[in-house]
Amino acid sequence: MSTSPQAISRSQEIRLVAGRELRAQLFKRSAVISTLVMLVLAVGGILVVAHLTGGEDEPYRLGVSAPADAVALRPALEQITGTNGLPIEVTTDVSDAEAALGVSGDIDEDATLDMVLDLNGASPALKVTEEGRADQAVVASVTNVLQQAALSDEISALGGDPTQVAASLAGAVPQVEALDPPDQDSADFGARYTVLLIVDILLFIIVMGGGQTIAMGVVEEKSSRIVEILLACVRPTSLLAGKVIGTGTAVLVSYGLIGIFAGVTAKLSGVLPEGAVDIDTVLVAMIVWMIVGYAIYAVGYAAAGALVSRQEDVASAVMPLTMTLMIPYVLSFVMALGDASSPLYRVLAYLPPFAPFLMPARLVLGVSSWGEQLAALVLALVFIPVFVWLSARVYTRAVTRTGARVPLKEVLGRRPA
Repeated sequence: MSTSPQAISRSQEIRLVAGRELRAQLFKRSAVISTLVMLVLAVGGILVVAHLTGGEDEPYRLGVSAPADAVALRPALEQITGTNGLPIEVTTDVSDAEAALGVSGDIDEDATLDMVLDLNGASPALKVTEEGRADQAVVASVTNVLQQAALSDEISALGGDPTQVAASLAGAVPQVEALDPPDQDSADFGARYTVLLIVDILLFIIVMGGGQTIAMGVVEEKSSRIVEILLACVRPTSLLAGKVIGTGTAVLVSYGLIGIFAGVTAKLSGVLPEGAVDIDTVLVAMIVWMIVGYAIYAVGYAAAGALVSRQEDVASAVMPLTMTLMIPYVLSFVMALGDASSPLYRVLAYLPPFAPFLMPARLVLGVSSWGEQLAALVLALVFIPVFVWLSARVYTRAVTRTGARVPLKEVLGRRPA
């Protein structure tokens, strides 16, 4: 007794193709090696940055070698801030200063002080105890304190009141107020720009990397005629959907692993900026827009790959999509360095091909509300089915045609056989 094969549903076809693509992309030897190398580079780079900038969160340490003369100077010295924005630590402990200078007055590299103000000579001297630790902001401020002290002594010697003179000089300083200060002048701009840089690079790598992988896979199957065997078992649209879902999952898992390890390393090492940006909120927004951006561009890359039959032609076939992808990527940095509140950037951010990059960037820069994010997301979700339908139309009509490159106009214009 014979039984006829039972047809499988479209969802089963998609699951089969997606599973095949996931296994092929995720467990391929080259993919595993590439992921491990990028993981090591990402974690190693963060640790190097943490090591190089590790001292920036510590206050600059200034010692005074003549405690008797430092009593009057100490209140002014303690008001000095270093380049890192932290008040300096001032000590008048003779033993610390002597340990830093050494018995002969030479510099001791193991000293606990960064700089010593030596008041024992005929004129004051600043001696740096570690090469490269001469904070110019501290040097300038200490010089100003010493000059003010010398001026006060001269005024007192002439019978004047140094306090009254200092008050008059302070009142003569004009107050500078910017009527429309640029966003770059804000105290937290550096932290926001750092987060924006990381988010945009991750989005670009995942969206373009996944798209390129899909396009090359389509051409490989087409040139080897494997696609004809696959289409004998599944529908063209199921093959397209399965490839997009499977490859996308593999890319997200690979780069997600790198992102998790890099994020944990950055947070534990203190490299990740805190306070200025809500990292958790930005992370959620990035994941959402990453999925949306991948969905928009991946089907386009698959359709572009179906137009050619040789790996050498893939780059030229996907060039229009890559250039379209580059525009919002570059615009996000231009927006950050310009006027992020401009109506032009607000309008561009609503365009579905631009939204995956511009909307997270606007959120990081603090110029976008959740209402704006949701509105752009709704527009993108409405656009995706239209673009998927158009890409599927190109893919199904071109994927079985080998030989010369298939003109896009011909594929869109002809009726299916």
